[in-house]
Amino acid sequence: MFDLERLLSHGFVSGRRLALDIAGHALRAVDPRRAVLSRLSVETGQLRIDNDVYDLDRFEHLYVVGGGKACYPQALAVEQLLGDRITGGFISVKKGQLVPFVERMGRLTRLRVFESAHPVPDETSLEAGREILAIADRAGAGDLVICLMSGGTSAQVIAPVDGVSVADKAEVNRLLVTSGADITEIMTVRRHLSRIKGGQLAARLSPATVITLTVSDEKTDSLMWNTDWVSSNGTRPADAIAILRRYELWRRMPESVRHRLEDADGAGATQELPFGEKVNRYMVVRTRDLFNAAVVRTGELGLTPLPLTTVLSGESREVGRALVSIAREVVLSGRPVAAPCALVATGETAVRLPMGLVGEGGANQELAAGACLDLAPDAPVAVLALDTDGSDGPTDIAGALTDGTTSGRAGSAGAALHDALNRHDVSRALRAAGDAVITGPTGTNVNDIVIVVVLPPQEVP
Repeated sequence: MFDLERLLSHGFVSGRRLALDIAGHALRAVDPRRAVLSRLSVETGQLRIDNDVYDLDRFEHLYVVGGGKACYPQALAVEQLLGDRITGGFISVKKGQLVPFVERMGRLTRLRVFESAHPVPDETSLEAGREILAIADRAGAGDLVICLMSGGTSAQVIAPVDGVSVADKAEVNRLLVTSGADITEIMTVRRHLSRIKGGQLAARLSPATVITLTVSDEKTDSLMWNTDWVSSNGTRPADAIAILRRYELWRRMPESVRHRLEDADGAGATQELPFGEKVNRYMVVRTRDLFNAAVVRTGELGLTPLPLTTVLSGESREVGRALVSIAREVVLSGRPVAAPCALVATGETAVRLPMGLVGEGGANQELAAGACLDLAPDAPVAVLALDTDGSDGPTDIAGALTDGTTSGRAGSAGAALHDALNRHDVSRALRAAGDAVITGPTGTNVNDIVIVVVLPPQEVP
């Protein structure tokens, strides 16, 4: 998964090795295929999920639909379990994922697989939305529909409301993801511009029986925010308008979007959706699984775990500096725990880009870059920040592994790290330093993870 030869060829090697070990163990703990196979089984015509049982023989047709960066391994597990009982289906993966997934995991045989855009939707995202709505319209009262959901679905599968174009949706997405808004705020706005989000697919699927298998990428592991196609988030258009005003985006929104939100808000309460016993939601992978696995592995490696938070948030660069300030205190005073130790945090930080400033980078890259600027070259501290799907922001870099020597190495290669951070253009500097972490598509997608390893000063190589 990690290019150990490159990442361990320089800097604070002992700390870097431990950080990569912890992160690798945590990522294996959130493998969606293994999770589905551990929670689901099929025996004598019955599908069992935890303590629930579904009699497969009573369904006329069984469809599978899915979207997101972790749905492919989920789909492989569902095909393995249900085989030729599956009538058909469709899943959408992120552009560039399909070939690596097929090579590493094998090919799906019962489902059509399509690649669509992320993080900015395009016409392929619209095509994916049409395919899934077509299956929803085909499903009837005697049918079972299994929905596979994970992070990335909102961009990869779109069905805009009338009057809002794909280009409008793309502009909304671009402005939101560079505004510093939290993911639930972004999802609130998206929901009110969609015919599929916020539980609206459930209405389209009714009266079919629906099972949703979800890989969480939300900090609190809320089913409401992670099962967007079949769960209402309880918000109104006025909430979306307030979010856009809060981040000074309202006047920058396409005119069609402003009109839609204003008109919808004046129309009254949001539609009541047909939920109940026919819509069944299961979270097969949780962000807390990632966090817990990292904490356990930290202890197994002989380090004192310092589990900080599962709801990490804030401006990426400043969050990195705050985490490193704790690590520096450990070195100085042994508080709040003594070295050797590792700080563990999961969540999702954000980067707010000034208008017109476009660089190459991502939240995890900026976190790790910001953190290392406060470290002396001989500091016994290593910082690893990763997007668990293998793609941090709109890049092919998963994150970064930095220490007190990173800035010097970047500078020697002609890429001043501090200047790169100010321009929000850190990818080139991290590549130059040899500290960009590149994994390729991991097959999972939970929240981001940050590991900060602190060893006693005498252990610095």
